[in-house]
Amino acid sequence: MAYWWVNQRRSFWQELEAGILWAPTQDRAGRRPSHWETMTAVSPGDTVIHYASGVTALSLVTTPAVPARRPQELPAGLWIEDGRLVRTSYREASEPVPLSDIPEAWRTDHSPNGPFKQDGGVKQGYLFPVDDSFANRFIVWFGGRFPDAPVVLPAEANDSAIELLRRLLGQDIATLQGRHNRILDVQPPHVLVATERSPDGQQVPIADVQTALDALRTTGRVAIDPNTVGYRSSFIGAVLLTLPGVASLGGTPPVIAVRPLSASDTTTEYKETFTYEGDLSRPVTSEQRREQSALRRLLFGSAATAACALCGETYPVRFLVTAHIKMRSLCSDEERRDLAHVAMPACQFGCDVLYETGYIAVNQDGKIVATASETDGLLAGQLSRLAGRPCLSFTEDNRRYFEWHYAVKFRG
Repeated sequence: MAYWWVNQRRSFWQELEAGILWAPTQDRAGRRPSHWETMTAVSPGDTVIHYASGVTALSLVTTPAVPARRPQELPAGLWIEDGRLVRTSYREASEPVPLSDIPEAWRTDHSPNGPFKQDGGVKQGYLFPVDDSFANRFIVWFGGRFPDAPVVLPAEANDSAIELLRRLLGQDIATLQGRHNRILDVQPPHVLVATERSPDGQQVPIADVQTALDALRTTGRVAIDPNTVGYRSSFIGAVLLTLPGVASLGGTPPVIAVRPLSASDTTTEYKETFTYEGDLSRPVTSEQRREQSALRRLLFGSAATAACALCGETYPVRFLVTAHIKMRSLCSDEERRDLAHVAMPACQFGCDVLYETGYIAVNQDGKIVATASETDGLLAGQLSRLAGRPCLSFTEDNRRYFEWHYAVKFRG
């Protein structure tokens, strides 16, 4: 785990509200300042110290940086539009910590590449690495001003038990003992679950699933036994294990817990299952399902809402898919592993399918273009509304994927 110091004099409240950090990739002269390039080194599980005329928050990073246009929440005209975005879980200070309250010796003794000048003042710039010794002393001395670190779950864990179970409808899910369950129906107050012994299904109270989900949200762990979560504890444990970032710790009774965030959560070692893949009519291999999990954690982290890169509208993340900018089936192995650049969030209210089928594309200026083949009707109106909009995920780092789509898929 690393520590970072971010200066947000102009953008603290906007970034706090959105749960993000954002920095341009370069300045207007084409230079790439080191205090913006540091965004590429941020990893899930890192801690950020937020400074805006005093330390105003601590946060826990939930995603690494991904390419992103300037979020609409941030002031226009101050920076170029191309940038990088990190999602982070803020803990606002009950009382800001003025710079003068931080002992000068801590600041003047800091490494030269950190956030402080030789006289102990704060450097101009955005994001700087912080020495472990400084961070530990700061948290010991001032940590009481900040709420306890939250349990960081994937965004999908914020849904109700009913929504989670409906996403699993018709799927086989394995218990800790390796037995297979299948959800046949979800009709509150029960979910109908088929097992090898009961292929026609048995009813399980949805309230028991909700109780286990609430415990996981609150404490980050839950014991899977009848006394804690109800008589169908094995099934309930299987449901919780479909959430990315949740794993079994073993034991008797077994305990399911949220894994601590780390950079490995978004590597190409796809080890997680996932309960949601957008358009459920698409055939999806096991490998692709695990890849979707990694992509969704990369793009959304623990955010409850996010913006569609194409229409710009903000939706609950369950209505967004991780759309491959270049068709996955035609990506090289190296391109498929380029998770930070090969996908973008797209909504299921038209944008995902319009992009996939080539009715819209993104041109070399990062603007959406629409086919001229539709001249009237609802489709034409939707295309007209999208045409000319900036794509929020377009940057120089992923330009080549958009260029492929424009050249190969766009209907023109």
